[in-house]
Amino acid sequence: MKFKQKSFRKVPDSLASITGKFLLGKKLSDLSSDYLKKISDQTTWEDGESFLPNKIGKFSRINADGKEIVRRDKPKETITRAFYYTRSEFRGRDNRVEVEDFTWRTYERYPRETIPAQNVHINCIKNQDEKFLLIECDSEEDPSLFLHKLNLALEIFGSELEFHVAAKDGFVQLPRTFKVVNWLILPAGTYSKEELKEKIKQTVSTKLSKTVKPVIEKRLDKIASYEHTGIVIGVGGYKGYVIYHFPQKGISVLESDSPNNATYVFNNTSWEELSKKTKTEIIKSNLAIKRIIHDTNWDQQIDTLLK
Repeated sequence: MKFKQKSFRKVPDSLASITGKFLLGKKLSDLSSDYLKKISDQTTWEDGESFLPNKIGKFSRINADGKEIVRRDKPKETITRAFYYTRSEFRGRDNRVEVEDFTWRTYERYPRETIPAQNVHINCIKNQDEKFLLIECDSEEDPSLFLHKLNLALEIFGSELEFHVAAKDGFVQLPRTFKVVNWLILPAGTYSKEELKEKIKQTVSTKLSKTVKPVIEKRLDKIASYEHTGIVIGVGGYKGYVIYHFPQKGISVLESDSPNNATYVFNNTSWEELSKKTKTEIIKSNLAIKRIIHDTNWDQQIDTLLK
């Protein structure tokens, strides 16, 4: 099935007329290893595995993070946020040195309303001897979700899509549940401190501004400076989420590269349950035993928590 458009404002008649479930995607063998890493950070999956795709464009970003709407119809709110900057410091005659520093800025802005992420996963399905990466659609699902899935498939796989009716074409026995592959476990002792730091640094979004990215990295370094037994980093659409395990304190600490998020503290035994939830559910679930706001008291509260 080939489409001329890169995206649609409404579901085209060719798909709107279909009843029941169908699948859109590509054969795994049609995608290069470099492209697979671009959309997912890995190159192969087993039958029945599922992942949230990387944020490579508009629809995959909305799919992973949701959408933020500026509410100009509401009164402005006051927020305080940390920023990184460099300045020239005088250290004697003809001696000026550029130093790094952080500052807090308080300013007013219109409030933001967040539309939750759709969290549509790409599924690996094996048909005979061929593996496919597919998005499952259903003509009976919400029309806005149906349209989002189509646009996501076009963005991830391009305009030429494999099309299969789920009840036919050999895809009769779709797995009832898929094993999600959204996290990479890094046990303590597996990597050196430098290797761990580099892996965590790579999970921070390259789209963050130069005044914000160092702030995020500083927070991650702060948590990592305390003795922990392992780290879990998000991959694909979960990239930017890092979990540190502190079983000696009975907790796991989640930090993300989103400037708007807080630091979340979970019971250490909740990791398995946590790993199966969407990012929206992780943040909004009642699993968190503590939420530490990113404000001027953040460093002190982290010290109190982890010392």
